[in-house]
Amino acid sequence: MTHTSREYAEALYALGAEEGKTEEYISALALVSESLRENPGFLNLLASPAISREERMDTLSRAFEGRIPLSMLVLMRLMVYRGHARELLRMTDSFQDLVRENRGESVAQVFSAVELTAQERERLKEKLEKRFGRKMILECSVDPSLMGGIRVETEGRVLDGTLKARLQEMKEVMDS
Repeated sequence: MTHTSREYAEALYALGAEEGKTEEYISALALVSESLRENPGFLNLLASPAISREERMDTLSRAFEGRIPLSMLVLMRLMVYRGHARELLRMTDSFQDLVRENRGESVAQVFSAVELTAQERERLKEKLEKRFGRKMILECSVDPSLMGGIRVETEGRVLDGTLKARLQEMKEVMDS
């Protein structure tokens, strides 16, 4: 996340809160984010200096007008106008971070050797919420390079319960 994307996200968040439309903004930004991630060529077009600024802003308007709040579209057009089109995706991510922060939530990236069951996910979520004192949103993925166990990354911390980490700990104890 860049400082620029965070500033745009903060401005949009403040505007959404002021208008009482935070939830509407969350949905609209999900649409924007999905559109940009599925069509990287569109983002390249919006950032291209070979295309006039006005044409890029008009293209953005045609893509989203009537589908997202006008104030959000105006902010996105401003980003394109100022040459910050490449910050659009980071801005949507920064906005989601602000929403989570204000709700007292954190995201935990969970990596495991095999897919976790719903019951395992729920137990892990409860333990993490108890440990960190806030609601946790788990984003689980399978990492085939892990031999066993799980690794959790959240709030700048890594909790490594993988087999590799445990073997390394045993090795260090035996070497000392």
